[in-house]
Amino acid sequence: MKSIHDWLQFVLGLIIVSVGIVFTIKADLGVSPWNVFHIGLTNYFNITVGWASQITGFVIIILSFLMARIKPTWGTVINIVLVGFVIDGIMLLLPDPASLIFRYIYLFLGLIVFGFGVGVYISAECGTGPRDSLMVALDKKLKVDISWIRTSIEIFILIIGYILGGPVGIGTVLSALAIGPIMGFSLKLMNLSSRKRGKINA
Repeated sequence: MKSIHDWLQFVLGLIIVSVGIVFTIKADLGVSPWNVFHIGLTNYFNITVGWASQITGFVIIILSFLMARIKPTWGTVINIVLVGFVIDGIMLLLPDPASLIFRYIYLFLGLIVFGFGVGVYISAECGTGPRDSLMVALDKKLKVDISWIRTSIEIFILIIGYILGGPVGIGTVLSALAIGPIMGFSLKLMNLSSRKRGKINA
């Protein structure tokens, strides 16, 4: 059973992730594949980016259940709902960058914040995101390497999002290159923190 500390860390990580997403959106230099898709949806439906993220998340967990009977955890549901609401809230609060230099600052800050937040919430081990459930479901159905499935999904989503008018640019490329290393560094920091906390509590 997860502790209150774990759940607080999980929620904090999701909030950090959401802030990072908004910085990359406000930079308007291209976003990650899933956010290209979410923003593309807002071009065709009268919804916010947060709503697009939430609707996509719930559709994915339904598909995952239908394909492979993968049941969503409370962590998955919290992930979908909280990230969507926080994105919409921060979108209203964060000012648009005033110049190209500030757009790049927003982009790099967003990538760092997002990658760090992912490490924070993953290390809490309170549940996976809906997209991870989809990867596992497809893995069970197709019996192929899960990294190939992940790449294929993101390429497909990126293409659909681009067709819908989502922003593809240097930020999209940098997100593919930078998020993994930043997340890995964050996970190492969180694991080190957990070990220190364990020694203190021992």
